[in-house]
Amino acid sequence: MGYHVKPIATAILTISILAGCTNQDGSANQPVSGAVIGGLTGAAAGQIIGGDTRATVIGGVVGAAVGGAIGARMAAQERELRQSLAGTGAAITNTGSDLRVILPESVTFRTGSSVVDTGFRPALRVVADSLRRHPNSGVRVVGHTDNVGSAALNNQLSQDRAMAVARVLIQNGVSSNRIVVAGRGFYEPVASNASVSGRAENRRVEIVITPRN
Repeated sequence: MGYHVKPIATAILTISILAGCTNQDGSANQPVSGAVIGGLTGAAAGQIIGGDTRATVIGGVVGAAVGGAIGARMAAQERELRQSLAGTGAAITNTGSDLRVILPESVTFRTGSSVVDTGFRPALRVVADSLRRHPNSGVRVVGHTDNVGSAALNNQLSQDRAMAVARVLIQNGVSSNRIVVAGRGFYEPVASNASVSGRAENRRVEIVITPRN
């Protein structure tokens, strides 16, 4: 029993140390996060499949390698998008499991409209270029609104806006097979709808980029 416990304890200790790593600016080290997630997933899969310590450790090592590679790709794409979209009004968030390009209404649409502003189309071309260069990912385009007006009106507007953004991506070379479109209306706010600034934050379209192996 003692012989089998030691490798697992070592693997868990290594993963725990890696999980604490951060960049110099204090943000999470996403390649390391990917390795940690992949390692834990691989270890769990190894235990289920192999049912012994060696399978668990091997699964953890393989999973960490795959997860680390995915995390590195995400970090590279994040840097690329931040640089290319600087000054456009779009925001980039790396959650560790996906990248989110957040397009506020103020730079993407006119009030109440679902037509992408001509001036913002170059920014969407930049996103499309990045998606073509990084083909191993799925893309969800999700529209959101504030709570002004009826649920039905906001659901339709959020869907129409998400579809409009998706169409621009497709027109610029992104395969439609990669894209899923959804309208969430006012059901997923990121700020309080009680203030003007909060409602402005809630009126957005998010391009959610999820890596694949």
